[in-house]
Amino acid sequence: MSIQIQNVSKRFGSFQALKDVSIDIQSGELIALLGPSGSGKTSLLRVIAGLEASDGGDILFDGQTITNRHPKERNVGFVFQHYALFRHMTVFNNVAYGLKVRPRKTRPSKEKIKDKVMELLQLVKLENFAERYPTQLSGGQRQRVALARALAVEPKVLLLDEPFGALDAKVRKELRRWLRKLHDEFHITSIFVTHDQEEALDVADRIVVMNNGQIEQIGSPDEVYTHPKSPFVYDFLGNVNLFKGRLHNGHLTHGEFTIAVPDSYAHTQEDAVGYVRPHNIQIKKTAVSGTVPAKVSHIHLLGPIVQIELRRKDVDEYLEAELSKEQYHTLQLKVGDEVFVKPKELKVFIPEDFSI
Repeated sequence: MSIQIQNVSKRFGSFQALKDVSIDIQSGELIALLGPSGSGKTSLLRVIAGLEASDGGDILFDGQTITNRHPKERNVGFVFQHYALFRHMTVFNNVAYGLKVRPRKTRPSKEKIKDKVMELLQLVKLENFAERYPTQLSGGQRQRVALARALAVEPKVLLLDEPFGALDAKVRKELRRWLRKLHDEFHITSIFVTHDQEEALDVADRIVVMNNGQIEQIGSPDEVYTHPKSPFVYDFLGNVNLFKGRLHNGHLTHGEFTIAVPDSYAHTQEDAVGYVRPHNIQIKKTAVSGTVPAKVSHIHLLGPIVQIELRRKDVDEYLEAELSKEQYHTLQLKVGDEVFVKPKELKVFIPEDFSI
């Protein structure tokens, strides 16, 4: 089921939740709507589901408009952050609910409902929990029941609103791998809302980065992370170091610091900011071209990665670098060491880019 979202807008009183949003989603894609609170992610998901009416624009499923259809007519499965399970029903009856309430003409027989429910419970590894109640399950198990219930009615589209937001980090990681596997088996066009960058990068085929009701960028996880189109996308998708300066003759310069910039800025002479990820910060013991002097202020060992906090001496600003354990031991760094920092893979934005 392909989905076309065409120029959709939505306002709640004076608040503009969505502003002329357009996305083309291919059949079988797993799309992440990623952004901070208030960016419009959940509003867009609810408009697609028919739980909210848009103020303008159109929603099409396989080229057919469904904008004015009732939610029940859209054949959409919806999974909420807080499970929304019926507490008075067993796991089996929760999953079977959507099938049991169908009109008599389309309702499967009791035997078919039982077969379908047990098939789904086996899929989510909860076949031995059929007679338990939601209060007897862990958070991760409840969310798997919610997913099984959404899949029971064989939806053409699966919508998930922060499905793992209420779970701890370890369970979230396990469930998102499981969601990816489940999606690959069912090939249902799926859209999930998240503000967790790692979750979106790990699971989605494509990521839609949203901010203030608009789309900042759409692309594969690698594309939006490696080639962000705006400072907002760069900053939202992970830690970043800023190198402020002025573009001149193909270099970004600030005081004695100068570094070459991409060819597209070779003839630009404006104030600009260079963005660099912590893993693209090189630390050297001696000064070379393109380095800035800094002092090691903190060292944090985090598994195979070592995070180094540094304080620049030229502009009194902090930088963060990530080294492998091998690099760290080679450099033999200690708090208080005087070092030289060199950014690589610099992404440059000039102030007019900041409003993109």
